Amino acid sequence: MKQVDATLLTIEDLKALVYGACFCASGGGGPISMALTFLQKMQQPVPLVSLEQLDHSQLALVPADMGSPDAALKGLGYTAPVNACKTLRAYLQQQHQSVGYLMPIEIGAVNSLIPFYLAEQLGSGLAVIDADPSGRSVPQLNETLLDLSQQAICPAAVASDTHTSSDNSTPPALCRYSGEPYHSELITEPLSATELEDKARQIVSGPEYQQVGGLSCYPLSAEWLATAQSSLVTGSLHKAVKIGHQLLKNTDASQLSAALSANQIEHYLLFRGTLTDIQNHTVGGFDLGKLVFEGAAPADGDKANNVDQGSSGTAKPAFWVYYKNESLIAWDVQQQQPRVLAPDCINLRLVETHGDKTAGSPLSTADIATGQLCEIWGTACAPAMRNSQLVARVQQDIAQLSSQFPELQSYDLGYRTLSDLNATS
Repeated sequence: MKQVDATLLTIEDLKALVYGACFCASGGGGPISMALTFLQKMQQPVPLVSLEQLDHSQLALVPADMGSPDAALKGLGYTAPVNACKTLRAYLQQQHQSVGYLMPIEIGAVNSLIPFYLAEQLGSGLAVIDADPSGRSVPQLNETLLDLSQQAICPAAVASDTHTSSDNSTPPALCRYSGEPYHSELITEPLSATELEDKARQIVSGPEYQQVGGLSCYPLSAEWLATAQSSLVTGSLHKAVKIGHQLLKNTDASQLSAALSANQIEHYLLFRGTLTDIQNHTVGGFDLGKLVFEGAAPADGDKANNVDQGSSGTAKPAFWVYYKNESLIAWDVQQQQPRVLAPDCINLRLVETHGDKTAGSPLSTADIATGQLCEIWGTACAPAMRNSQLVARVQQDIAQLSSQFPELQSYDLGYRTLSDLNATS
């Protein structure tokens, strides 16, 4: 397949993508450590193309990594997304359809890198599309613009890691479609995004998957994608790369603020403090949690232009962030009001090196640890994510958090934009 004027992202660019996507993800999308392990397995640059550059005869697939981050630390889960893509692509080839592109399901350290990792590992001329259907990470598959526009998520494929003779798992099976030694399941019935997510999680929980798996879904016509700007956040990967390069320089808050402004991202640096407590509850397969930060607003000599320091400039005793896998509510304890409500984003960055995380690194909810001194930023979501239907779906997540944390129940948590919540703070 001929690529027209594709931008080649180098390994250094892809490292920047990991950092920038982690910052922009609002807490989800996978830990940086896992993404960097994927990146260590890559050696070649990967083409990135815009919607205007697509070959209309091709299909695009949307891959994702599923399962336990703890299993990834044991070396599992690195071939599963490749195998899921192989399975679905082989099935589509039997239907005389050709796959030329990959697109991330969301922005996040792991899930933004996965399409590039697959394109490099498969070595078959695949390119990655510079877009995604959410512009941040989201708790559930039905909270993306693709689901809102009623695109068919199936056929889809779930696959395990490649099995070898040294595996202690269930004896190897050969994938029916690729003929390679891994377990796979092709799902062709017209499931909704919610139904597919539930089914995929059930499959991955089986013993032959060892709690990790790859998912490949949303076979999308490039011809449709070329006219689907309202169902996608375009340019999101290139933007994450640019922000990531800035983060890797470990610059102060004012320079990061300038980079966000240069990329037309409305933002507020809300608080700087130490993470003193993590309250986490696993409910229905999701982590529902509260992060407690204690500290003060940034010092005058090291702040973005729109950093809030409170009405009197005095130190704030605490700041809370609530998450359902992804961060959804940022709560100002002094002012007793939210400062960020999803789908707008909450972004964490380390101020000082802590353990194996260096100063300046962004943090997902999978990277957090007590004792970390952090900046808490609020950034605006993509305008398309403020669609009333999507906001209503995210409000269900916020209501679930409110039911888990009683201190939220007496407050109005109906969506208000980032600027509405911070313009007079």
